[in-house]
Amino acid sequence: MTDFAEWRSLNYDAATVQLWVFKKSTSEAKFKAWHVRTDDAIEQLFRDTVKREVAATTEEIAYSPISQNNESSCLTHALAESVGLIALLNQVDVPEAENVDAELRHLKGAAGYLVKFQHGEQVVYAIRRTAPTWKPKVRNSLINAIFHNGELSATPEETFSFDSFFDFYCFNETIFVKAKRAYESTMSEKKVYQRSFEDLSVDPNFTSIFVDIQPLKDYVGSNAMQLRRITVIQQKALYQRAGFTGKVKTVNDARNFGLNFDAEGKIIVCPNTVKTIMQVLLDHRLLSEITDTIYDVPGAEVV
Repeated sequence: MTDFAEWRSLNYDAATVQLWVFKKSTSEAKFKAWHVRTDDAIEQLFRDTVKREVAATTEEIAYSPISQNNESSCLTHALAESVGLIALLNQVDVPEAENVDAELRHLKGAAGYLVKFQHGEQVVYAIRRTAPTWKPKVRNSLINAIFHNGELSATPEETFSFDSFFDFYCFNETIFVKAKRAYESTMSEKKVYQRSFEDLSVDPNFTSIFVDIQPLKDYVGSNAMQLRRITVIQQKALYQRAGFTGKVKTVNDARNFGLNFDAEGKIIVCPNTVKTIMQVLLDHRLLSEITDTIYDVPGAEVV
């Protein structure tokens, strides 16, 4: 049975439930986490949430920096490839005797919360980014109130809202991503993409195909989507193929892509052509043999 099938079939009704809140850390540990004591009622609400979400997720799609899922699918990602999540799990998998119970100050400003469902030796981790109302500045601007016996009254008690869904899950060695942007933000994946671009921008195998790489760097900047695309370009490494620029020039002339080349055959990047250059490097500019039409596609799945 696959991790996906086991994740969906786990006996959540019989699972124990642990709630943790966490904050990001600049230390080598990357996160700080605290165990939050919960009562039976909220633990059952977490069980109901995970059962509903898992039942609604019927399809898995391979994770990539530019892949997307829908309401009934998730992106599957190897745990070994997420340094951030491994670091977080190290914080919440400490022996029970070493658990540090959260205080109110730990909940305020928490980056996210993790619910740990354990049945026997099977453990599912469900993670959600916290709502803005958990931030101290936002909380200071709120009035806490309760409605009781037909009357609304102010209450000094601190309240925290939990959404009825999770952003991503982990089971065995697989991550199941339901909300990609939240996953990448919480686990600082954007920083990984940024480092990929920094590495690529000084790689002579890549820079040598351009007259000047600076316009491409200006186009990508810190844009999350463009950084994801650059990571895929680095992974595919089409630019390393022998005769790559010559092939691009031949197709450009035949199909009128509008790209420009210098006398040595290097690609000239400019604001008018940079988007097309990205599509070519991704191998996402494709020709339909049925209609003889050229398309830019969000993904290029080999069939």
